[in-house]
Amino acid sequence: MKTLPASHYFTDQAAGEWAKIGDRHRLRDEQFLRVLARWFRPGPILEIGAATGHLSEILGSRGYDVVASDYSPALVHAIEARGVPAAIVDATVDIRGQTGRLFANVLAQNVLPLIWRDRDVVRSTLGAIHDALEPGGRLICISAYPRRGEHPEAYFTPREQLEIAKATGLFRPLAAFPHQAIPTAWYRRWNAGLLNLLDFHAAHIFSVRLVWVMEKK
Repeated sequence: MKTLPASHYFTDQAAGEWAKIGDRHRLRDEQFLRVLARWFRPGPILEIGAATGHLSEILGSRGYDVVASDYSPALVHAIEARGVPAAIVDATVDIRGQTGRLFANVLAQNVLPLIWRDRDVVRSTLGAIHDALEPGGRLICISAYPRRGEHPEAYFTPREQLEIAKATGLFRPLAAFPHQAIPTAWYRRWNAGLLNLLDFHAAHIFSVRLVWVMEKK
């Protein structure tokens, strides 16, 4: 995988690339979010690092009060183009101040500050999430194993992320489970339900990501 400059993340080209990724994963994520929803507390959801916001779009279509956020203005514009409420948010600092509200849930899928091997940034992000949650609010993380790319050792593993979050003392662990053993490209409308079951059950043998849920103390 070619390493792109950080500035690429802020371009319209990047927004187009992330939109295509979201489209490829949509069938799987529609099924996945039906299962994940059991862990949401009643109330508003903030998705951080939302890219072009396809997860938030799915949740919004199901009646959730959701805000999708990202640090890249280009990606936030792409979220708004979906008709999803959006905000530019640097998740490492004062999320509550940037959004002007509290949330019952914060959803994070492969958010760079939560996987880049910099403990101070991880702790800062977790602290900002904690402050943005209502009492008893939940952090739901979907964390991929860093097996691809030129330098996978530069990222914390999902288990390391989970241990760092526990060590902050800010959250109470509720659940951690593997997910996704089936290639996304195999999903079709007619088999999506079955493959979703396999993505959970077969994940105990092999999986590409870990889902973990924590509650604000």
